[in-house]
Amino acid sequence: MIKNIKIGFLTPYSSIYPEMTPSLISGFYSAIPEKYHSVFQIIPEYIGQGGDKIIIEAANKLLHFHQVDILAGFVSYKVLPSIIPHIESRQKVGFFFDAGEYIPYTHHISDNVFFNSFQMWQSQFALGDWAHKQFGDKGTVITPIYDSGYHLQSAFRQGAVMAGASELDFHVLNYKPEGSQVKGQIQELFQQLKKEKPSFIHALFCGNEALEFYDEFCKSGLNKQIPLIVSAHMASDEILKQVSNLDLKFYSASMWNYHSKEQANLQFKQKVNQFAGQKPDFYTLLGYETGLLFEKLIPDFQKRDWPEIKKRLKTETIEGPRGKRSFFLNSEYATPLIDIEKIGFHANTVTKIVIEQGIAMQYNHETYERIHKENVSGWLNPYMCV
Repeated sequence: MIKNIKIGFLTPYSSIYPEMTPSLISGFYSAIPEKYHSVFQIIPEYIGQGGDKIIIEAANKLLHFHQVDILAGFVSYKVLPSIIPHIESRQKVGFFFDAGEYIPYTHHISDNVFFNSFQMWQSQFALGDWAHKQFGDKGTVITPIYDSGYHLQSAFRQGAVMAGASELDFHVLNYKPEGSQVKGQIQELFQQLKKEKPSFIHALFCGNEALEFYDEFCKSGLNKQIPLIVSAHMASDEILKQVSNLDLKFYSASMWNYHSKEQANLQFKQKVNQFAGQKPDFYTLLGYETGLLFEKLIPDFQKRDWPEIKKRLKTETIEGPRGKRSFFLNSEYATPLIDIEKIGFHANTVTKIVIEQGIAMQYNHETYERIHKENVSGWLNPYMCV
């Protein structure tokens, strides 16, 4: 009897995306022919909000007690150095997922560790580049302290700088341990911006704070007076559906269009519906792309040929709903296709129009190091929107 491949999955908690792990696993199995589903056994392990201590304990339990072959799950790049020695000492494979709040490391991490990232920071870089070219100096970035602790705002700034920006204001809202981080303080900032008249406003909020920002922005009198540019999360279907009653117009960037008529995307939605009967989100997409990759390696998995598996994971690519993807961090790591979108509302209906193709940053660019050095936060949780 062929021994199945055990995948230990580090599973965090998120109140905004409680289905992140089930969605990813659904996407994974949707991509693999049913006759091969039994090749893989997924063993979840809860990691709370994903700090060093709890992840190391969970990783060791999966590696030593459950004796998994692959350690996978949602892990922050800032926690990776703590668990890589445990993976390498047992000659296992690590395969991790992230939304892309941080950019990857600029240096080699491990020959045993692979990634599938949604690369949200790339959309921020593209927005910064586009915003300066479209509206010029000097723009304003608004973010609460939580969202400012990732690489997203740095990526936006570097995109604007590379496009020629010389001035860009940042406003980080004061932290309030209780109550809203937006209401009660942002109207004063909006009144200031009315006088300063920046060339654009870039908002970077997540979860309920994104909804509150939109509401307060409409009340401020700045709506449609100063161009508003929002992060990819703020332009997600889940968020836009909740603010479709507002008379808003703004811009954002997308790296995957759910409504795309491309064959790869239509096939993705069909397979997910057939397997799970659910509408896919970007977590489902990450799992599906990984399933496409693992399907290619099934003969090697069945032989448990780990040297060959590691070798192929470094070089294999797939063509999925968001184009070409690769999974090993080096200078050839595939950059995403980015659409700059104009978004508006009419009669509670959301309208998205692609107006331009955004520019992604190559993975061997010197700006990488600058962004890493700009970020000094200790945020360890492996996702936004807690």
